[in-house]
Amino acid sequence: MEKELKQEVEALREDLARLKEDLARVRAAIAELGKTEVEEARARLEAEAKRLAEELGKKAEELTQKFRGGLEEIEETIEEKPLLSVVAAFAVGLLLGKLFDRR
Repeated sequence: MEKELKQEVEALREDLARLKEDLARVRAAIAELGKTEVEEARARLEAEAKRLAEELGKKAEELTQKFRGGLEEIEETIEEKPLLSVVAAFAVGLLLGKLFDRR
């Protein structure tokens, strides 16, 4: 009986050692999986940030072009009708003066 008990205890020790090894492998696999997921998420975020930066650059260029077009129109109007432009600027100045004078 004592011999059987020693054999069972030894078998349990071997099983426990194998279980520790298996847990270590599982832990390593989980850590590797986490690293892979983090790297994939970082790559996706970097790609999205690059896409958004490019889109923002395009929008900024469009706005710059519109602004330049608006300035050119204003310059053309001033050149074509200088007297009207001076009167309009004077009127806007009066309105702004009245608005700021109320405060």
